Amino acid sequence: MEAIFYIFAKVVSLALSALGMAMFVRVIMQIVGQVTSYDAQGNKIFIFCYTLTELYVTPFRFLCAKFNLFTGTPIDMPFFLAYITLVVLNSFLPII
Repeated sequence: MEAIFYIFAKVVSLALSALGMAMFVRVIMQIVGQVTSYDAQGNKIFIFCYTLTELYVTPFRFLCAKFNLFTGTPIDMPFFLAYITLVVLNSFLPII
């Protein structure tokens, strides 16, 4: 039974790490696209990362919009909160 929990924890940790990497790639590609004439929006890697990460970020966007939080900020705070939550979840996973 302990081995099953260990395997489950490793799979979840791997999935969270992959999601964190996709979020990082998405941000880097957006920055590079804004600084240069590189069109990140048409890139298939960006589209994949955007689709994958937006599924995780959408609840944070909904909650921030519902409570009218961070409306005037130039930073995408729901995305930042989602990333911070992801890092915290991934750091607590080995403890469980």
